[in-house]
Amino acid sequence: MTARKRKIEERDKKEDVKKKILSPEAQKKMNEFYDQQNELLQKFEQDQETIQKPIKKAEEEDERYEDRVLAQATFALNIGSLIGNLAASIISGSLSIMSTFVDSSMDIACSFVMNICLSAISKTDALKYPRGRDRLELIGVILCSVIMAFANVSMIMQSINSIVNDTVDPKMTNATFAIIAVQTVLKAIIMWMCYKRGSTSSLVIAMDLRNDLITRSLALVCGYLGDYVWKFADPIGAICVCTWIAYSWCRHAVDNIPQLVGISAERDQMARILNITLKHDERIKYIDHSMIYYTGLNAQVELHIVLDEKLPLKITHDISHDLEKNIQKLDFVERCFVHVDYNCDGD
Repeated sequence: MTARKRKIEERDKKEDVKKKILSPEAQKKMNEFYDQQNELLQKFEQDQETIQKPIKKAEEEDERYEDRVLAQATFALNIGSLIGNLAASIISGSLSIMSTFVDSSMDIACSFVMNICLSAISKTDALKYPRGRDRLELIGVILCSVIMAFANVSMIMQSINSIVNDTVDPKMTNATFAIIAVQTVLKAIIMWMCYKRGSTSSLVIAMDLRNDLITRSLALVCGYLGDYVWKFADPIGAICVCTWIAYSWCRHAVDNIPQLVGISAERDQMARILNITLKHDERIKYIDHSMIYYTGLNAQVELHIVLDEKLPLKITHDISHDLEKNIQKLDFVERCFVHVDYNCDGD
């Protein structure tokens, strides 16, 4: 037996011993760790490919245009849904269907807000706003969340009042079912397009459309039960629908607020930036300081790198400037600032 074969057998035996010693939970966690590391290595490779590509502003403008088209299509559909839900509410007298009318009204308000934000971003005056107005998109998302939550809480109070006063009398008809069914199909199509797009704005629209699909289905079921089984199923359904919408939007607002107040970037994002920095130029001796945080949709990056103090200014400038440009090509980075130092002083 050769020495190489003996080493292979010894390694296999050690791995078998480790597998026997580790509990199933520990083994699962270890596998998850290695899966995460493999994903991170794939991202490292993708980042290296990204920084080799030139920046194309035309492509960025096209992507923003796609967001505006989806927002406008959703706005048009919401207007149609508003009219349809109003007619269905009058025909049926169902509070569950009325909750979808309130939801459609707020959808229009939110679509209007998002369209204004996206339009303002696309028409930004570079002299007045030198870094652009992309943060308007996040502010619009939070504003929409507040509007939706407030409107649905009001509808919950109305439903509770109808139960207390016993003023419930829903009448579901074929016309009501047809109106809600057509809306559901159209919203499902646009939702699929938004999820496929995958941008921040389109995901907000997709979340709203997803909520619409859930709430309209629940409204139909509760309206039917209220008409044919138990009349109080209708206002209870309205309460459930509005509670779900209010909770969903409040949670979305809470998730986005940290990005406005400077939350730190995720660990994988930090690792990707540090990996690019270390591979950028062999003359970079150390990374003295790094700070990666959010003040909007994308991250701000602050790096302090250490170079040889004897390098000419031209070379230090080229190294730091090219590093800034490469990091800013990452899809989650808004701006990168690189400070060059000659020793590790911790500043």
